[in-house]
Parts: sequence; C-alpha cells; structure tokens
Amino acid sequence: MAKSLYVASTSGFSGKTAICLGMAVKLAEIGYEVGYFKPIGWEMATREGKPIDEDTILMKEVLGLKEPLEIIAPVIVPPRVLEYLREAEKVKEKILNAYKQLSEGKDVVIVEGLQTPSTCSFAGLSAPEIAKEIKAPILLVSKVEDQLTVDTILRDKVYIESMGATLKGAILNYVPSEVLERVKDLDVKILEEKGVKIWGVIPENIELTAPTVREILEVLGGEVLTGEDKLDKIVEDFMVGAMRPELALRYFRRSVNKAVITGGDRADIALTALETSTSCLILTGNYYPSVRVLIKAEEKGVPVILVPYDTYTTVSLLEGITGRIKPGDEKKIKKARELVEKYVDVEELMRSFG
Repeated sequence: MAKSLYVASTSGFSGKTAICLGMAVKLAEIGYEVGYFKPIGWEMATREGKPIDEDTILMKEVLGLKEPLEIIAPVIVPPRVLEYLREAEKVKEKILNAYKQLSEGKDVVIVEGLQTPSTCSFAGLSAPEIAKEIKAPILLVSKVEDQLTVDTILRDKVYIESMGATLKGAILNYVPSEVLERVKDLDVKILEEKGVKIWGVIPENIELTAPTVREILEVLGGEVLTGEDKLDKIVEDFMVGAMRPELALRYFRRSVNKAVITGGDRADIALTALETSTSCLILTGNYYPSVRVLIKAEEKGVPVILVPYDTYTTVSLLEGITGRIKPGDEKKIKKARELVEKYVDVEELMRSFG
C-alpha cells in the first residue's frame, strides 16, 4: 500500500510545488516508485480546449508519470470556484476514485494541496478533509516572512488536528539570509516544543523566487513595446518611479535586475532607470512613451510593457508574485532538486512512516 504525504502551505507563493518536485525526484533517485497527485488544481491554461494546471504537466514530465492528466489532477477549478464546487459529494468521489487508481503500484504518493489548509473548506474539500480520506499526514510548507510565521504554523496545526487529520511537520522555506540563523535557533526550537517537527529550513534562492518578465506580463497583460525576445529576464525587485528626476538615479542604483513601474508620460524617470540595471520598464496609464525611451530600451535590451492601470493598481496586482517552475525549465528543476537534497531530510521523513 502506498505511503502518501499531503503537502499544503500556510499561504500562497510559499514554494510548495518546488518542494513537491524536489522531494519526488529525490525519492525516485533512491529507489521509490513515486506518484504525484493534485486533488484540485487551478485552471492556469487550456490544452485542446480543456482546462489544465501547469504544475501537473511539470510533474508528469519530470517524473515520467504514465497516468493521464485527468487522473493526476481529477478536478480543475476555474476562478468561479464557489459555483464549480457546489456538488461537493460528486467532486469528492471523483477525487477518491482517481487517487485509488493512481496510487496502485506506488511506494510513495506526493499529494499537493491548494494554497492554505482551509482552502475549499466550504465544500468539505479542504486539505485535512481530503488527507483524512486518503490516510495521508500533512506536511506544511511555510514561507518565512516575519516572526509571526510561527503563529501561522501553530494556527494551522490547530485547524488540521481539529478536522481529524495528522500534521507530519513543516518545512520553513524562502528564509531570508538576514534572519536565517534566528530561524534555525529560535523559530525551530519554539515550533518543535509545540509539537511541530521541522524537516528542513531552506534559505531564500533568487533563482526560484524571482519571477521573469514573462510571468509579470501574464499577471498584468498589457502591450509589449520593445524587447519581446528578452522576456525571460529575471526580476529581483520592483521600484516605483515617482520622484523628482534629480533623485531618481541614486534611488535606482540601489537595486539590480529590477522592474521599474512609472507613468508612460514620465520619460525622465524611464530614461534614468535605463541608465541602471533594469530588467523591464512597466509604463502605466496607457500613456505611450516618447520615442527616445523606446530607442534607448531597445539599445539596452530592456522590455517595455504598457499597461492600462494606474501605478497603485499595477503594484497591487504584482503583490506577492514569485517565480514558478514551468515545464521544460531545466535550470529551476535542477535548483529545486538541489535545495531539497541539501536542506530537507527526505530519507528520515520517509523512515518516520515506519
């Protein structure tokens, strides 16, 4: 009978898929027959007219899974999730039938949940409710943003256990370098004293966390005015250009590989940004920039994206965006594998099942 581990996260953009990928590859390398299951996936795109979750395509390709996508991810929900999951019992039956089929012949099944443990609780399809049905303990992945991360994990522990599921422990992910030692010494100690086993502490890694210009474009939409062949540049920071021109140069020099967000009518700010390390210009308000800006951006190989929103809305839309591992991205796939190998005790985690 397959051992299953349900991987959930305390918040969105916690690096859950990268952890699932790294763990699955590691387990396959040491001889386990590994399956991957996503009970409920988000509709990210369509293929042949059918909605797909790109994470499932990634895992199918990397692990060489034989099961069709509709078994690996039996339920794909559109943005109108409340309406889609109204017939919850039929949805749950579909999930459990797919899991039974997928788990046959497997040693381990990595099950990836949606966002937080309580997501889809309105339909009785939250992480602990599904995990309890398939007898899978839950592993939390938590992005460390501040000291309240400890509270968030303990809050989710209470919720998971109140629903009758088992918490296997947690992985602390994307830990900023400036707090890494504190997290190892203090956060881990507090959590383990409270009954949460910590299986790994993974430092922040810009190769995985930084989105590309292409991913920013997917979020914002808009029109690419220059640099359409440079959309795979990474963006390590976002800066808003709303200051006086004489202050702009010093401000922009503080950051490298950044996206600068400014009004399309602020040619002075755009030109100054292009004098520094800039991955892309995001021009707001649907104001087409001057020809000088486009010429200089073309010379520098910097994509320029024109969006219809004001600056505040643009910044709000980009809040929390991180890089995603996409099918075929060998560099990020390799990095996810390396980070899990180095910082997560996967073999001991498997031994803990008995």
